[in-house]
Amino acid sequence: MKKEHRIILDLLEEYLEKNPSQRFGQALFNLGVNQFQETTDPRNPNYNLRDIHSDHDLDIIERIKNQLNWFESQRSK
Repeated sequence: MKKEHRIILDLLEEYLEKNPSQRFGQALFNLGVNQFQETTDPRNPNYNLRDIHSDHDLDIIERIKNQLNWFESQRSK
């Protein structure tokens, strides 16, 4: 296992420990691991999954950390 894989798994584990009612797939979306394709026309939303096959592990780590920071900022309001 690569170091980046361990970081992703640790972040996911920590999130699920704090949010035990979340389903696993829901956590992947909430943390930004899986994403929907971008919508160019807001009147016609696109709910297809974006292919994350070529995403670098560090990009996924950054998305997760950004989401966790955003969640934390919302709690303090």
